[in-house]
Amino acid sequence: MNFRTGNKASLLIGVIIGALYGLACQSILKLDELKDLFAIMTMGFVFILPVVLGVITLYFAKSEYRVSWTYRIFMPWATASLCLLLAFITGQEGTICLIMTIPIYLPLASLGGVIGAAFLTVYDSNKMNSFALGALLLMPFLVSGVEERYPLDDQILQVNTSILVNASSEVVWSQITRIPEITEPQESFFYKMGFPKPVEATLSYEGVGGIREAKFEKGLMFLETITDWEQEKKLTFKIRSEPANTPLTTLDSHVVVGGRYFDTLIGQYEIEKISNTQVRLHLFSRYRLSTRFNFYAEIWSDFLMRDIQENILRVIRSRAEKISQR
Repeated sequence: MNFRTGNKASLLIGVIIGALYGLACQSILKLDELKDLFAIMTMGFVFILPVVLGVITLYFAKSEYRVSWTYRIFMPWATASLCLLLAFITGQEGTICLIMTIPIYLPLASLGGVIGAAFLTVYDSNKMNSFALGALLLMPFLVSGVEERYPLDDQILQVNTSILVNASSEVVWSQITRIPEITEPQESFFYKMGFPKPVEATLSYEGVGGIREAKFEKGLMFLETITDWEQEKKLTFKIRSEPANTPLTTLDSHVVVGGRYFDTLIGQYEIEKISNTQVRLHLFSRYRLSTRFNFYAEIWSDFLMRDIQENILRVIRSRAEKISQR
């Protein structure tokens, strides 16, 4: 389809209106008076809202644009992207949440574009279309309101990671009970996105009952109570986060550890001895995931936990192997 120069401005009308609607939804959800009625972490605002954005894009498009499949599928991407960008600029969303949301928003916005174009083609009445659009604009709120009447679906998940270390079990053990301040470079996808990096882990005393303080950047900290201590073999600890004491700027509000949607529960190191100079170090973690869409959130939570654990294992391996080479 040829978009003539004189009509280029009209291409953006639906995009701008749709993005502003999405931003308005986020702003409304921030109102204290409504926090018990609606929530952004619901199917209504994570899965239905982007469909609505796609419909809005097509509703305000000229009829000559609606017949284009390129416009139906890809112009809603501009609406969804602008909506997310405005949410980021205004502080409604953080980087991590944006990264997790984009894979949902773009295809669902395209679906909305296709649905909107089909509806507007079949029903060419302005009154009917306006009524349908008005009902659709309320849909995220209606669905979210119904969802919030029911408890969240708690799911306990576990992530298992391991790494081969060319060092003795004694040396590796000394590096996992306490982790001195980390000065080495730490490479991780989520660290690049702004997730706090680990700084150090201290230990009050050795043995069951000892308390590890795992400190991260930006004031994030976990208290880890030792529940199983097998010298040079296994270290298990129960994790307690303190979301109330974590600075508000540390994490996106929707991924606060210990919050409504996510929490870490148990961590465990296991040393598998291969020889006197080589071991396989395992790191397990168990966590709680509580969302309306665990089927999708689990993909990202597993990625996040695995990313963090693999980074810690690399730091331990590097330190243990340096000690062994002395």
